[in-house]
Amino acid sequence: MNDKVPVEMTPLAQVDDGLYEVKLIEAVRGARRYDRNDLVMEFEIVQEQEQGVVLPAYYQVRWIDDASFTAGQKSHYFRDYQACIGRMTGKFFTLEDFQDGRYQAKVQRVVRDAYGESLAPLNQYSRVCRLLKSVDEY
Repeated sequence: MNDKVPVEMTPLAQVDDGLYEVKLIEAVRGARRYDRNDLVMEFEIVQEQEQGVVLPAYYQVRWIDDASFTAGQKSHYFRDYQACIGRMTGKFFTLEDFQDGRYQAKVQRVVRDAYGESLAPLNQYSRVCRLLKSVDEY
C-alpha cells in the first residue's frame, strides 16, 4: 500500500520582463542553501493585466533571529529599502518592512540556472529582481 500523499505542483509564474506594481504577500527566512539563509519575499502583482500573479524575490541578509536581520549598505535589500521606504535609521530590518504599501518592481524571467545552463521553458520563472520606489507616494 502506498502511503504517500501526492503533492500538487503549482506552475512557476511567468510574466514578461518589465515594471509592475506589486504588494508584499509574505516574507520568510528561506531554507538553508549555499551556507546561508536568504530572505524570501513573495509579491503579488496588483495591475489588472497580470493581477494576482505571485512572484518571489530573494535577498542575501545576515539573520539576527527568525524575524530580524541586517544587510550591508551596498546590498540589494538595503538599497531597495531606502528607495521605497526611506533612509535606514535603525540597526536592523524586520520581515514586516515592506508589509504596508505598493511598490514598483523590476521583474525579470530566469532563463538560466545557477551554473549558467539554459532552463527548459517549463522550468523558467519570473522573479522580482529590484524594488524601485513606493507607488503610494506618487
